[in-house]
Amino acid sequence: MNRHFTGRVAAVALLATAIPLQATASAQTSGTNDQLPAEVSTSDKSLEPSSTDTFQTFLRSSTTVRVNAHEHENRQAATVYVNNIPVLTYVDPADTAEVVSGWLPPVEATASASELDGVLADAATMATQLEAIDGEEAAFTAHWNEGSYTVMAGDSPLVTLSEQVQLPDATASETENVLQVTNRLQRLLGDGTAEPVTEVTGKPAPPVQRVAAVRASYRGMASWYGPGFHGRRSASGESFNQHAMTAAHRTLPFGTQVRVTNVNNGRQVVVRINDRGPYSHGRIIDLSAGAASAIGLRSAGVGPVLIEVLR
Repeated sequence: MNRHFTGRVAAVALLATAIPLQATASAQTSGTNDQLPAEVSTSDKSLEPSSTDTFQTFLRSSTTVRVNAHEHENRQAATVYVNNIPVLTYVDPADTAEVVSGWLPPVEATASASELDGVLADAATMATQLEAIDGEEAAFTAHWNEGSYTVMAGDSPLVTLSEQVQLPDATASETENVLQVTNRLQRLLGDGTAEPVTEVTGKPAPPVQRVAAVRASYRGMASWYGPGFHGRRSASGESFNQHAMTAAHRTLPFGTQVRVTNVNNGRQVVVRINDRGPYSHGRIIDLSAGAASAIGLRSAGVGPVLIEVLR
């Protein structure tokens, strides 16, 4: 999804006919609060009264699903709201010097969906899908599918969470994130009498970790790697799986079992060394994305750990 808002000038000019968006170096609203902002500023301070009236009419009579364009860590982002509650945030994978911010008009108010680009188009497409679900009392469920977390609407996949598609107020736990997205959609668009979803269908149970003697232990900083290397050949010769419990170490033999403890929260995971690294100064182990998530290190990126060599 390495796309950028290349059609920004054309899109902003088009959207301004209904609800002007503001292009700024930083967003006017984060798009992650449960309540909509009291105001939406415009870049044109000389709007004709008719334009302002159109905008106010939209705020009063628009449907329950809206999209807010905003900045997220120097990247273009767009958050989909249902009944004023944020349910999904789309984030551009690359930094941008210019960020478009403001409420997008309904998709049907644009001349063509193709006039939008990147995460704005993705969020607008999702808003359209959610509008179609509204009122149908669809059953939303969370699923584990080939290493990814997916929200299903009935029997159809609705959205797969990733680095670019997130819970707006994401936690360090990917399981918790997909459950929250599922339950928000269930509460807002599905059957209001349904019980909250508490399990991810198809997710394998964590392997039982047997107690083993500790051969050596030491402390240092850990980092993680994943999406850009997934499927590529590791130093051991096997294909790298970012969801497997593996890690890279500069000297430990391939196949060595290592218990890694996140010093900040006490969470542990046992990984198998199958790659070489890290090569950044001061880091002693490079975890797979799955292992980093297991100990709550993924969102931080880097953190202090205790390494215990088991066998």
